This record gives sequence, C-alpha cells and structure tokens, in this order.
Amino acid sequence: MQLSEIGSGVNALMTGKTSCACKTVRRSFSIGALFLSLQFLFTAPAFCADADPTDTLPMFGQPKINRSEDLKKSDEAFIRDSTLRFGTRQAGSSTLATQGWAAVRAAQDDVAMRRFNQAWLLNPKNYSVFWGFGAVLSGKGKLSEALDYLETARELVNDPKQRVALLCDLGAVHSAYAARLPADRQLERAQQFVLANNRFTESLENDPTFAQSWREWAISLYDQERYSEAWIRVKKARELNAEPFPSEFLKKLSAKMPEPN
Repeated sequence: MQLSEIGSGVNALMTGKTSCACKTVRRSFSIGALFLSLQFLFTAPAFCADADPTDTLPMFGQPKINRSEDLKKSDEAFIRDSTLRFGTRQAGSSTLATQGWAAVRAAQDDVAMRRFNQAWLLNPKNYSVFWGFGAVLSGKGKLSEALDYLETARELVNDPKQRVALLCDLGAVHSAYAARLPADRQLERAQQFVLANNRFTESLENDPTFAQSWREWAISLYDQERYSEAWIRVKKARELNAEPFPSEFLKKLSAKMPEPN
C-alpha cells in the first residue's frame, strides 16, 4: 500500500507540482520537499556510541518504554552539545528534522526515525517531527499509529501554509485507514471517512486553491462510493493543475459512473 508526501504538501506549495519521496499510502508526505531545499546544512551530531533499539521508535517508545538512566544521561549530553553547535535547541531541532525528511525521501526509515527522535529531544513541540513520525509509520503500513502522530502535528502546526498540506495528508491517511478496515467494522470505517472529509474540508477552507487536497479528496470519495462527488473533485483538481490522476483510478471511477459532461 502506498501513500506518502502523500503527493501533496510543501512541494506543491513551492512548485505547483507534486512528487513522491517516501511511499506510504498513495503519495508523499508534504513537508519533506521544503526541508530538502535546505540541502543538509549540517551533518547530524553523534547521538550515542551504541545504537539503542528504541532509536527507531517514535519518541524512543516513550511513555510505554522507560528510558534507562544511562540513556537519559546520553540524551542530556546530546542536548547540551547540540545547543552549543546550533545556537539554540529550536535551530538544532529544525536542522535534524530537515535531515529526517531527506531520509524519508530516500526511503531510509531507520535513519529518518533517529533524526526525528533527535529533533524531538531538542524541541518536543516541533510539529514537523510528529509529521515525520506519521510519515515513517504510514510507510510501514501502521496507519492507526501514524494518525495519532499526525493529529498531534495538526495541534502543533503554526504555519498556515504547512497546515493546509498537513490537513491534506491527514485526510488521505484517514481515508486509507478506513478503506483497509474489514466489513465487520463498518461503523469505524464510516467514522474514519467522516474524519477524512473533515480534514479535506478544513484544508480547502484554508486554501481553496490547494490542488492536492482536491485530488486526494476525489480518490477518497471513490473509496466512499460517492462517485458523482468524486468527479466534481477530479474536475477541480484538473483545473488547478494537480498531479495527474493514475489512469487506473480514472478507469475504475468511469466504470462506476461515466465522467459528466
């Protein structure tokens, strides 16, 4: 299953086009393209001599997994060293998140998670870190877990343009999760589709010209068997020069309902 910058996001905001880096449900997670433009301004500082298994879990597996005293001391040393190196904890967090997104785009999930964890240590309120956690987990098919982190990112995001892209990604992940649910979980499926529609609506209320939200909403509405509404979104996405729809998707939609004139 494939989704990711989920094809939307900052890349679209910056260029008017979309491209995938990490593959998760349908497209690529958004913010990575913007971070990539910083072009590895710094190499990541060393974290600890011996990699810990929790390095590749969001937030080092906390709060479920307790951090040992040795690791806590290592964390404190890392924070001190990084603050000296980057000037502020926030600057260090932004730089490491940049590298995390570059790793996402290179399909280096473990590297990405380590960088996002380092960025989280420096700034636990960095919304791009939680967005990154969601990207990596989505890439692994862990959509329910991914949604928790993406919703946290939604609560923290303070950049209006990034919020538009994040809401689009959230809508796509809610929709993909709903589409995967078995028949005996119809109520939860319906609830997830409602959340998807709410996120797409909010994204477009913030920026009705954000083409990728129209595109992803069309795909979601097909999964909801709302074919006439899907065609409306297809038309709008095309008008805004969104990334072309997969030909297979358009064939399936046309089989359910011919494209209106």
